[in-house]
Amino acid sequence: MIILKHLTVERFRLLRELNLHFPQRGSILIQGPNEAGKSALIESIYFALYGEALASAKPSLDDLVLYGATTATVSLTLSVGATEMTITRSLERGKGQKVALNVRRLGMPEEKPIVDLAAANERIIQELGCLDGETVRNACLIEQKGLDRLEKLSGAEREASARKVLGLEKLMRLTEHFKIGADDEKQLHESRERLRLAEMQARIPEVSRKLGKVEAALDALKVAVDLEEISAQELDIAEQEQTLEQIRIRRQEIRNRLSRVQQLKKADATLEEIIAAYEAIAEARHQIPELEKQIAELERREHEELPILEKRVTDLAELTRSFGTLQRMSNDLLAVVDTIKEHEQELRKFGEVKDDLHSVDEQVAHARSRLEQAQQALHDLEERRRAGLPQLEARLQRMRALSERLAALRQQENQYLHRLKDKSLAEQNRAHFSTVQGELQETEQELKLVESEARQTQSQADGLERRWRQLAVRRQIEEWQRLKGLAQGLAEAEQHVRLAYQHQEKLNLAAMEARSASRKYLIIAAISVVLLLGLAAAAFVLFSQNVPIVASIAGILALVMGAIGFLNFQSYGKAREEEKVADQQMQEAINQVGMMVAARETALRMSGDNEALLQVEHEIRSLGGNIPRSLEDAQSYLMQVKDQGESLADLQRQMREKIEEANAARNQVNVTMEAVANLRKERARLEDEYKRGDWAHIEEHLRDDQSTIERMHEEVALLTEQEGLTLPSIGERLQSTASLGFSRSDPISRDNSQAGIPELEAIIESNISATERELATLDGKMDLVTDLSAQVKIHQDALDVLLTRRRAFEERVARFEESNPALKIERAREQQMALREALQALQDSLRQRVRPLGVSFGQAAINHAETVARKQLEELHITLGNRIMLQERHGNYVVQLKELQEALSEYYKQLAKYSNSLGSWIVPLNPFAEALIALRTRCQRELTEAREAEAVKELDTLSEQEGAAKIKIELCQNEIEGAEERISAMLAQRNRPAVKTYTVSEIIAVWPLVGEYTSRDRHGLEEERVTFEEELTQLEEQELELSKQLQTGRAPLDLKQSRAEMDKQERSYETKKRANMLVQGVHDRLMRKMLPRTEYYMQQLLPLLTGGRYHDAHLITQPEQGAASGGPFQISVWEPAASAYVSKSALSGGAADQFSLALRLAFAIASLPRELNAAPGFVVMDEPLSSFDRGRAQALVNVINGEILGQHFEQIILVSQNNAFDPAMFPYHVYLDNGIVEESNLPLVPGLPAVDADEYTDETMLRIPVPMRVTVQ
Repeated sequence: MIILKHLTVERFRLLRELNLHFPQRGSILIQGPNEAGKSALIESIYFALYGEALASAKPSLDDLVLYGATTATVSLTLSVGATEMTITRSLERGKGQKVALNVRRLGMPEEKPIVDLAAANERIIQELGCLDGETVRNACLIEQKGLDRLEKLSGAEREASARKVLGLEKLMRLTEHFKIGADDEKQLHESRERLRLAEMQARIPEVSRKLGKVEAALDALKVAVDLEEISAQELDIAEQEQTLEQIRIRRQEIRNRLSRVQQLKKADATLEEIIAAYEAIAEARHQIPELEKQIAELERREHEELPILEKRVTDLAELTRSFGTLQRMSNDLLAVVDTIKEHEQELRKFGEVKDDLHSVDEQVAHARSRLEQAQQALHDLEERRRAGLPQLEARLQRMRALSERLAALRQQENQYLHRLKDKSLAEQNRAHFSTVQGELQETEQELKLVESEARQTQSQADGLERRWRQLAVRRQIEEWQRLKGLAQGLAEAEQHVRLAYQHQEKLNLAAMEARSASRKYLIIAAISVVLLLGLAAAAFVLFSQNVPIVASIAGILALVMGAIGFLNFQSYGKAREEEKVADQQMQEAINQVGMMVAARETALRMSGDNEALLQVEHEIRSLGGNIPRSLEDAQSYLMQVKDQGESLADLQRQMREKIEEANAARNQVNVTMEAVANLRKERARLEDEYKRGDWAHIEEHLRDDQSTIERMHEEVALLTEQEGLTLPSIGERLQSTASLGFSRSDPISRDNSQAGIPELEAIIESNISATERELATLDGKMDLVTDLSAQVKIHQDALDVLLTRRRAFEERVARFEESNPALKIERAREQQMALREALQALQDSLRQRVRPLGVSFGQAAINHAETVARKQLEELHITLGNRIMLQERHGNYVVQLKELQEALSEYYKQLAKYSNSLGSWIVPLNPFAEALIALRTRCQRELTEAREAEAVKELDTLSEQEGAAKIKIELCQNEIEGAEERISAMLAQRNRPAVKTYTVSEIIAVWPLVGEYTSRDRHGLEEERVTFEEELTQLEEQELELSKQLQTGRAPLDLKQSRAEMDKQERSYETKKRANMLVQGVHDRLMRKMLPRTEYYMQQLLPLLTGGRYHDAHLITQPEQGAASGGPFQISVWEPAASAYVSKSALSGGAADQFSLALRLAFAIASLPRELNAAPGFVVMDEPLSSFDRGRAQALVNVINGEILGQHFEQIILVSQNNAFDPAMFPYHVYLDNGIVEESNLPLVPGLPAVDADEYTDETMLRIPVPMRVTVQ
């Protein structure tokens, strides 16, 4: 079992310094305010075990080092059964971690420390029984805000953690051993392929023979089909010749009918043209007078209306142009008015520019006077600066040098006093070093005595433990021998029952066979008797009819039947006796089966359940013993290990006492070792301190400092005299300082002696300040230089701007004088008067011209009237243009009338020609429309009755039928020739003689196989051929492919040898497969049992945690791929108020946390393997009370201090905030604040654990308490 023993932490996260010795058994309360380092303590344990941070979000291990520190150290000592491990990990910023692992087994020499990081981590996990960090977090470490961690895990992750805690890694390795690999699959596949290749090679010749027979039958069937085809083709030729004769007769009839149809069509077209000609003549005679009237009207309008409209349009166009001239003159007048206004504005601006020019001249004069004043002031200030500045700067530099020398003097004096103190510390260091050296020698001698005593005590405890285990194993083997004997008796009873059943089955089969044989003999005898009677009667009748030969034969047959019947009747008697014997034996077998079953039930009741035997075997393994292979091995073991009547309880009590003594001795060894380590570190610290202080040469340094101080005193006195500071107080002060600096009196007497002397530093500082003020005054005046320079520049810039403005104004005045705006205004006014007079005259003229036209005065009215007149003129021109078209129509009608009158005579002549073939009715009796329409109607009726389209279609059909018949005859002849050629080729191919005529009888005579098959057999034969061909092709392809794949070449394989090899590979494959299934089944069974075990312990913890509020809870999982126990845990609770199971989400936050905590604790208990030494013996709960009230907190205390957790975990660690729990309720408690232990009642051991001295810094050395005396009891 894994037990925490000792933890030391330095500068890890929030922990500054920590040294805790955990008790062997009991609950521990760790309290403290927020950020006191409680969670960091748990994380330090996790870091010591696995070398990584507990929180996965930390980017690097440097974050684990305390802020402001560069290194962190964590050391953890724990015991795993009889093995003790000490893990020391150190972190340094930017350099990673270092590790030192010491493993010590009881009664064995200490191993060499492991310092390689990877090897140390691997050895730690190996010693912990393959418990990695994730498994510990899921099982026995309940983190802050991680109560529902187990519920969030998938089924596969949960089973992986349980597997590692239960130590099932060996079982999984066994599963991997029996896992069917690619090589197994390959070998089995190769053996199967070789067997398949051998079967193919044996099958190919057989299929080839069958295919040859089917192909011969198909060839004979082809010949028979060809003969049938020849007969059918000859019949088709005769039918086609008869059809051709019928087609020739029908074609002549259709051609005669089509000739009459053509004559009727021509006559109908002629009648249509005659009717159209009469209609066109009537239309021309009607249109000619109308056109002549319209042409006369157009000629009248051309002579009367056209000249008037043209004159009006011309007048209106001239008026429009005049009005345009009037508009332009108005625009010119307005432009002249605008020009006069612009000239007047320019004249006003000219006066303003003259005023501005005068003002700018005055400003220029004023700016020049101010510029001259600023330049004079600047010149005076520069003269003063050049005279006084160098003297003041030189004095300031000398005073500052004097101040620096004085400061160096004071520093040298302080260094001298500090060396005097170091001299006293060196003397104390040497005295303390002698004391520590003596104590170290005494403690090392005491350590040797304590270690020898611890080894002796541990050997005695191991002897008692071995004797106790041997005695416990002997008594468990006695119980196993008893149960195994009962189990073997039960197995023998089972075997007897099985043999009895088999014997009963054999007898039952024998009885059934005897019954069947007797029934068969009886039936044969009865049939023989019936035949005997029938034959005897027939012989008597035949003998009475004088047929002696037949009657004799019937009599002989009757005698034979009688003999057969007699023999079968005898056999029936024997079979009946065998049947009775078999029935009697079967009844005895049934009774025997009943007796065997009763014996088996008796043995089963005596042996009980098989679980008892499994439990005994489990106990034997947990005690370290081996299960006997047989009862004889168990008996021999019992004879070897004698039972002297000792009590297991007494041996166990003695063993525990010895173990406690060994633990106490080991603790004493640890205490002594820690004391030795502390003394060694203290000795190293004192030596290091003596070397760092360079105290070996302290006297030489004191003499050098004294001479330096005297020399510097002289330099300061000389400098003060050079500066004129020769006051008496200064000399007195220097002499006093020198005397006090060389004396060894205390600082108080020195201050009292110098109370009345003015400070030299103050005098020098006052002189420096006065000089700096004079320089500042001069520098202030120099600021005026800058201001005056700026003013000069400003006045100069202003003067330049004013001069620029004056030049601009002068240029504008010159331009105004050259342009003379007054003269321009006078000329513009004269032009304005002339334009007004011309405009008035033009308006009067236009009014006189508009009045005769009847249009209102104005440009818009004139434009509208012109547009209307132009539209009327265009319409008249368009109308007159239609006259030409009317004249052309008139001429066309006159010509058409003449041509139609001439064409009528030709049409009547054509009708007279058609009357020869169609009859005289086709010629009209009169030229009236009624007679012509009646004749045309008759023609169309006869055309419809003739059905020309059908006749043409029928004629085409006959042509096609004729061609098809000829082609079919030719094809039939070709088919006959082809069939004869195929028959000849087939006979030659099958080595048959040729025939003269291709008839069925002659072909069968030379090849009888042709007569055995008909066309109805073709489908079956073709299917057989296709089947055999496909099979043969596939076999050949597969045989070739497998030969290449297996690299066997073309050599045939032995079928029997291949089958034997395949059977061997299949047996090996099935063995591994079933072994893998068996091991996997054991693993799945264990994983499935985790759910009810967890649920069982949860139901025990739940009433205690909830104060009796809840008693029943179920764990539900959904199926999950790859997880035997299902997916994530889902908690459902029996709610009395609802009388139903409800999910955890329906409860309050505090109640949900209680259920999550109960689940975590139950899972931790259920996953503990009792038979393994590497089972976790501790459980850690970090702040599980986020939403717990006082009652729930008290319930949690009761659970922690109760029997359920106590009997499964040796150490229970609870982390909580201030005042959440009363420390008095726990056997042990620790109070943390600001990263250190403020209060603790854990077992105390002075000093820190033994580590190398070079792993600590100077700061660590100063904080280590130095025990003046160590006493070991």
